[in-house]
Amino acid sequence: MLTKEEFYVQSLRDHLYYLRTIKDFCVTIELSFYKNNSDYINIASSFEKKSSELIKTALDYTNGLVSREALDKEIYVSKYTLPCEILTEKLFGINLDTTITEEELNLKEGINSNIDEQLINNIKKLNENALIFAKNFKDLCNEIRTKMNNNNLFSFLYIDFFTYLFDEVNTYINDLERIMLMESVSPIYAASYDYNFATTLQKTARFIRDWVDVSRKDIFDIATYYVNSFGTIIDSYLKANISPSVQEELFVELNNLLSDYKLFIKDILNELINNKIFFITPAVSIDNIYTSVNFYKFVLDMNEKEAK
Repeated sequence: MLTKEEFYVQSLRDHLYYLRTIKDFCVTIELSFYKNNSDYINIASSFEKKSSELIKTALDYTNGLVSREALDKEIYVSKYTLPCEILTEKLFGINLDTTITEEELNLKEGINSNIDEQLINNIKKLNENALIFAKNFKDLCNEIRTKMNNNNLFSFLYIDFFTYLFDEVNTYINDLERIMLMESVSPIYAASYDYNFATTLQKTARFIRDWVDVSRKDIFDIATYYVNSFGTIIDSYLKANISPSVQEELFVELNNLLSDYKLFIKDILNELINNKIFFITPAVSIDNIYTSVNFYKFVLDMNEKEAK
Protein backbone atom coordinates (compact mmCIF):
# COMPACT_ATOMS: atom_id res chain seq x y z
CA MET A 1 0.00 0.00 0.00
CA LEU A 2 1.17 3.50 -0.79
CA THR A 3 1.60 6.08 1.94
CA LYS A 4 0.06 9.52 1.40
CA GLU A 5 3.48 10.90 0.52
CA GLU A 6 4.13 8.10 -2.01
CA PHE A 7 0.67 8.67 -3.50
CA TYR A 8 1.43 12.38 -3.82
CA VAL A 9 4.91 11.91 -5.32
CA GLN A 10 3.99 9.13 -7.77
CA SER A 11 0.83 10.87 -8.96
CA LEU A 12 2.61 14.12 -9.80
CA ARG A 13 5.58 12.28 -11.29
CA ASP A 14 3.31 10.47 -13.73
CA HIS A 15 1.41 13.63 -14.65
CA LEU A 16 4.50 15.76 -15.23
CA TYR A 17 6.06 13.13 -17.48
CA TYR A 18 3.14 11.63 -19.41
CA LEU A 19 1.18 14.86 -19.86
CA ARG A 20 4.33 16.51 -21.23
CA THR A 21 4.71 13.60 -23.66
CA ILE A 22 1.11 13.99 -24.80
CA LYS A 23 1.51 17.77 -25.09
CA ASP A 24 4.62 17.56 -27.26
CA PHE A 25 3.27 14.86 -29.52
CA CYS A 26 -0.04 16.67 -29.94
CA VAL A 27 2.05 19.40 -31.59
CA THR A 28 3.60 16.74 -33.84
CA ILE A 29 0.16 15.34 -34.70
CA GLU A 30 -1.23 18.80 -35.43
CA LEU A 31 1.62 19.49 -37.86
CA SER A 32 1.32 16.09 -39.57
CA PHE A 33 -1.98 16.79 -41.37
CA TYR A 34 -2.65 18.79 -44.50
CA LYS A 35 -4.27 22.16 -43.78
CA ASN A 36 -7.53 20.98 -45.36
CA ASN A 37 -7.89 18.40 -42.58
CA SER A 38 -8.94 21.04 -40.09
CA ASP A 39 -10.95 18.63 -37.92
CA TYR A 40 -7.98 16.61 -36.71
CA ILE A 41 -5.73 19.67 -36.60
CA ASN A 42 -8.21 21.34 -34.25
CA ILE A 43 -8.69 18.17 -32.20
CA ALA A 44 -4.93 17.78 -31.73
CA SER A 45 -4.68 21.45 -30.77
CA SER A 46 -7.48 21.09 -28.20
CA PHE A 47 -5.77 18.05 -26.64
CA GLU A 48 -2.52 20.01 -26.47
CA LYS A 49 -4.26 22.84 -24.64
CA LYS A 50 -5.99 20.45 -22.22
CA SER A 51 -2.72 18.67 -21.44
CA SER A 52 -1.14 22.08 -20.77
CA GLU A 53 -3.93 22.91 -18.32
CA LEU A 54 -3.42 19.63 -16.45
CA ILE A 55 0.36 20.14 -16.36
CA LYS A 56 -0.14 23.60 -14.86
CA THR A 57 -2.39 22.12 -12.17
CA ALA A 58 0.20 19.45 -11.38
CA LEU A 59 2.93 22.09 -11.19
CA ASP A 60 0.82 24.11 -8.76
CA TYR A 61 0.60 21.09 -6.45
CA THR A 62 4.37 20.53 -6.48
CA ASN A 63 4.89 23.86 -4.73
CA GLY A 64 7.91 24.22 -7.02
CA LEU A 65 9.62 21.13 -5.60
CA VAL A 66 10.41 17.68 -7.04
CA SER A 67 12.90 14.94 -6.18
CA ARG A 68 16.60 15.41 -6.77
CA GLU A 69 16.64 12.27 -8.95
CA ALA A 70 13.92 13.73 -11.20
CA LEU A 71 15.95 16.90 -11.69
CA ASP A 72 19.31 15.16 -12.14
CA LYS A 73 17.95 12.70 -14.70
CA GLU A 74 15.87 15.34 -16.55
CA ILE A 75 12.74 13.20 -16.69
CA TYR A 76 10.32 16.10 -17.30
CA VAL A 77 12.27 18.65 -19.32
CA SER A 78 15.91 18.82 -20.38
CA LYS A 79 18.33 21.58 -21.25
CA TYR A 80 17.31 20.93 -24.86
CA THR A 81 13.56 21.39 -24.36
CA LEU A 82 13.31 25.17 -24.64
CA PRO A 83 15.73 25.40 -27.63
CA CYS A 84 13.72 22.64 -29.35
CA GLU A 85 10.46 24.50 -28.74
CA ILE A 86 11.95 27.70 -30.15
CA LEU A 87 13.28 25.79 -33.18
CA THR A 88 9.86 24.21 -33.73
CA GLU A 89 8.20 27.63 -33.64
CA LYS A 90 10.74 28.97 -36.13
CA LEU A 91 10.55 26.11 -38.64
CA PHE A 92 6.82 25.38 -38.50
CA GLY A 93 5.32 28.82 -37.79
CA ILE A 94 3.48 27.64 -34.68
CA ASN A 95 3.19 29.36 -31.30
CA LEU A 96 3.96 27.15 -28.30
CA ASP A 97 3.33 27.90 -24.64
CA THR A 98 6.94 27.95 -23.49
CA THR A 99 5.98 29.32 -20.05
CA ILE A 100 5.27 25.76 -18.91
CA THR A 101 8.80 24.70 -19.86
CA GLU A 102 10.26 27.75 -18.14
CA GLU A 103 8.34 26.90 -14.95
CA GLU A 104 9.48 23.27 -15.11
CA LEU A 105 13.09 24.35 -15.58
CA ASN A 106 12.75 26.38 -12.37
CA LEU A 107 11.67 23.40 -10.26
CA LYS A 108 13.87 22.88 -7.20
CA GLU A 109 14.97 19.84 -5.22
CA GLY A 110 12.66 18.93 -2.34
CA ILE A 111 9.16 17.83 -1.44
CA ASN A 112 6.09 19.75 -0.40
CA SER A 113 6.11 19.76 3.41
CA ASN A 114 2.38 20.43 3.63
CA ILE A 115 0.77 17.25 2.30
CA ASP A 116 -2.54 17.60 4.13
CA GLU A 117 -5.95 16.05 3.44
CA GLN A 118 -6.99 18.95 1.22
CA LEU A 119 -3.94 18.50 -1.00
CA ILE A 120 -4.47 14.73 -1.18
CA ASN A 121 -8.10 15.30 -2.19
CA ASN A 122 -6.95 17.77 -4.85
CA ILE A 123 -4.50 15.18 -6.21
CA LYS A 124 -7.27 12.57 -6.27
CA LYS A 125 -9.41 14.94 -8.34
CA LEU A 126 -6.49 15.65 -10.68
CA ASN A 127 -5.94 11.90 -11.09
CA GLU A 128 -9.59 11.41 -12.01
CA ASN A 129 -9.51 14.24 -14.57
CA ALA A 130 -6.19 13.07 -16.01
CA LEU A 131 -7.48 9.50 -16.31
CA ILE A 132 -10.50 10.65 -18.32
CA PHE A 133 -8.26 12.81 -20.49
CA ALA A 134 -5.77 9.97 -21.07
CA LYS A 135 -8.52 7.54 -22.05
CA ASN A 136 -9.94 10.08 -24.51
CA PHE A 137 -6.50 10.64 -26.01
CA LYS A 138 -5.98 6.88 -26.28
CA ASP A 139 -9.28 6.66 -28.20
CA LEU A 140 -8.12 9.45 -30.52
CA CYS A 141 -4.84 7.64 -31.30
CA ASN A 142 -6.75 4.43 -31.99
CA GLU A 143 -9.23 6.25 -34.23
CA ILE A 144 -6.46 7.89 -36.27
CA ARG A 145 -4.42 4.71 -36.76
CA THR A 146 -7.57 2.75 -37.72
CA LYS A 147 -8.50 5.34 -40.37
CA MET A 148 -4.94 5.45 -41.66
CA ASN A 149 -4.82 1.66 -41.84
CA ASN A 150 -8.03 1.69 -43.88
CA ASN A 151 -6.69 4.44 -46.20
CA ASN A 152 -9.34 6.86 -44.97
CA LEU A 153 -6.92 9.39 -43.48
CA PHE A 154 -3.47 10.69 -44.40
CA SER A 155 -0.79 11.86 -42.03
CA PHE A 156 2.91 12.44 -42.59
CA LEU A 157 3.44 10.28 -39.50
CA TYR A 158 3.48 6.48 -39.57
CA ILE A 159 0.69 4.27 -38.28
CA ASP A 160 3.28 2.83 -35.90
CA PHE A 161 3.73 6.30 -34.38
CA PHE A 162 0.10 6.29 -33.25
CA THR A 163 0.56 2.76 -31.92
CA TYR A 164 3.53 4.10 -29.96
CA LEU A 165 1.39 6.89 -28.49
CA PHE A 166 -1.42 4.42 -27.81
CA ASP A 167 0.96 2.17 -25.86
CA GLU A 168 2.56 5.10 -24.04
CA VAL A 169 -0.73 6.54 -22.85
CA ASN A 170 -1.94 3.05 -21.96
CA THR A 171 1.05 2.69 -19.63
CA TYR A 172 0.07 6.04 -18.10
CA ILE A 173 -3.50 4.81 -17.61
CA ASN A 174 -2.42 1.51 -16.04
CA ASP A 175 0.03 3.17 -13.67
CA LEU A 176 -2.45 5.88 -12.75
CA GLU A 177 -5.10 3.27 -11.95
CA ARG A 178 -2.54 1.46 -9.75
CA ILE A 179 -1.78 4.69 -7.88
CA MET A 180 -5.46 5.49 -7.45
CA LEU A 181 -5.87 2.09 -5.78
CA MET A 182 -2.91 2.97 -3.50
CA GLU A 183 -0.99 -0.10 -4.73
CA SER A 184 2.81 -0.33 -4.69
CA VAL A 185 4.86 -1.60 -7.63
CA SER A 186 5.08 -5.41 -7.47
CA PRO A 187 7.94 -7.47 -9.00
CA ILE A 188 5.53 -8.74 -11.69
CA TYR A 189 4.47 -5.18 -12.47
CA ALA A 190 8.13 -4.16 -12.67
CA ALA A 191 8.87 -6.95 -15.17
CA SER A 192 5.96 -5.79 -17.31
CA TYR A 193 7.35 -2.26 -17.13
CA ASP A 194 10.75 -3.47 -18.38
CA TYR A 195 9.22 -5.27 -21.36
CA ASN A 196 6.95 -2.32 -22.26
CA PHE A 197 9.88 0.08 -22.11
CA ALA A 198 11.94 -2.16 -24.40
CA THR A 199 9.17 -2.24 -27.02
CA THR A 200 8.67 1.53 -26.76
CA LEU A 201 12.39 2.24 -27.03
CA GLN A 202 12.61 0.09 -30.15
CA LYS A 203 9.88 2.24 -31.72
CA THR A 204 11.69 5.48 -30.86
CA ALA A 205 14.89 4.15 -32.48
CA ARG A 206 12.87 3.30 -35.57
CA PHE A 207 11.43 6.84 -35.63
CA ILE A 208 14.90 8.38 -35.38
CA ARG A 209 16.05 6.16 -38.26
CA ASP A 210 13.07 6.99 -40.47
CA TRP A 211 12.78 10.72 -39.66
CA VAL A 212 16.42 11.70 -40.17
CA ASP A 213 17.67 13.41 -43.31
CA VAL A 214 18.56 10.71 -45.86
CA SER A 215 22.06 12.17 -46.21
CA ARG A 216 22.86 11.13 -42.64
CA LYS A 217 23.52 7.44 -43.21
CA ASP A 218 25.60 7.40 -40.03
CA ILE A 219 22.54 8.23 -37.91
CA PHE A 220 20.42 5.79 -39.91
CA ASP A 221 22.90 2.96 -39.29
CA ILE A 222 23.29 3.63 -35.55
CA ALA A 223 19.51 3.89 -35.09
CA THR A 224 19.12 0.58 -36.93
CA TYR A 225 21.61 -0.99 -34.51
CA TYR A 226 19.39 0.10 -31.59
CA VAL A 227 16.23 -1.14 -33.35
CA ASN A 228 17.84 -4.58 -33.62
CA SER A 229 19.35 -4.51 -30.11
CA PHE A 230 16.09 -3.62 -28.39
CA GLY A 231 14.43 -6.27 -30.57
CA THR A 232 16.81 -8.90 -29.20
CA ILE A 233 15.88 -7.96 -25.62
CA ILE A 234 12.17 -8.05 -26.48
CA ASP A 235 12.59 -11.58 -27.85
CA SER A 236 14.37 -12.59 -24.65
CA TYR A 237 11.46 -11.33 -22.53
CA LEU A 238 8.97 -13.21 -24.70
CA LYS A 239 10.89 -16.50 -24.57
CA ALA A 240 12.20 -16.45 -20.99
CA ASN A 241 10.55 -17.97 -17.94
CA ILE A 242 10.62 -14.90 -15.72
CA SER A 243 12.30 -15.57 -12.39
CA PRO A 244 14.16 -13.15 -10.10
CA SER A 245 17.54 -14.15 -11.56
CA VAL A 246 16.35 -14.00 -15.20
CA GLN A 247 14.59 -10.69 -14.57
CA GLU A 248 17.77 -9.26 -13.05
CA GLU A 249 19.82 -10.41 -16.04
CA LEU A 250 17.40 -8.88 -18.55
CA PHE A 251 17.17 -5.71 -16.49
CA VAL A 252 20.95 -5.23 -16.54
CA GLU A 253 21.05 -5.83 -20.30
CA LEU A 254 18.22 -3.36 -20.94
CA ASN A 255 19.61 -0.74 -18.58
CA ASN A 256 23.09 -0.88 -20.14
CA LEU A 257 21.68 -0.54 -23.64
CA LEU A 258 19.46 2.30 -22.47
CA SER A 259 22.49 4.19 -21.13
CA ASP A 260 24.22 3.95 -24.52
CA TYR A 261 21.04 4.92 -26.36
CA LYS A 262 20.68 8.02 -24.18
CA LEU A 263 24.12 9.25 -25.28
CA PHE A 264 23.13 8.69 -28.91
CA ILE A 265 19.97 10.81 -28.57
CA LYS A 266 21.91 13.46 -26.66
CA ASP A 267 24.42 13.76 -29.51
CA ILE A 268 21.56 14.09 -31.98
CA LEU A 269 19.98 16.92 -29.97
CA ASN A 270 23.27 18.81 -29.82
CA GLU A 271 23.50 18.62 -33.60
CA LEU A 272 19.84 19.53 -34.02
CA ILE A 273 19.91 22.76 -32.03
CA ASN A 274 23.19 23.73 -33.72
CA ASN A 275 21.63 23.29 -37.18
CA LYS A 276 23.88 20.38 -38.13
CA ILE A 277 21.13 17.79 -38.63
CA PHE A 278 17.61 17.82 -40.03
CA PHE A 279 14.51 15.72 -39.25
CA ILE A 280 11.14 15.66 -40.99
CA THR A 281 9.43 15.98 -37.60
CA PRO A 282 9.34 18.93 -35.15
CA ALA A 283 12.33 19.27 -32.84
CA VAL A 284 10.06 18.85 -29.79
CA SER A 285 9.51 15.25 -30.89
CA ILE A 286 13.21 14.46 -30.63
CA ASP A 287 13.54 16.16 -27.25
CA ASN A 288 10.54 14.19 -26.02
CA ILE A 289 12.25 10.95 -27.03
CA TYR A 290 15.24 12.07 -24.94
CA THR A 291 13.14 12.78 -21.83
CA SER A 292 11.37 9.47 -22.42
CA VAL A 293 14.72 7.65 -22.33
CA ASN A 294 15.58 9.54 -19.13
CA PHE A 295 12.22 8.65 -17.59
CA TYR A 296 12.47 4.96 -18.47
CA LYS A 297 15.93 4.73 -16.92
CA PHE A 298 14.69 6.55 -13.84
CA VAL A 299 11.76 4.14 -13.41
CA LEU A 300 13.86 1.05 -14.07
CA ASP A 301 16.36 2.16 -11.44
CA MET A 302 13.57 2.96 -8.97
CA ASN A 303 11.85 -0.39 -9.54
CA GLU A 304 15.14 -2.22 -9.12
CA LYS A 305 15.83 -0.39 -5.86
CA GLU A 306 12.32 -1.10 -4.49
CA ALA A 307 12.52 -4.78 -5.48
CA LYS A 308 15.66 -5.32 -3.35
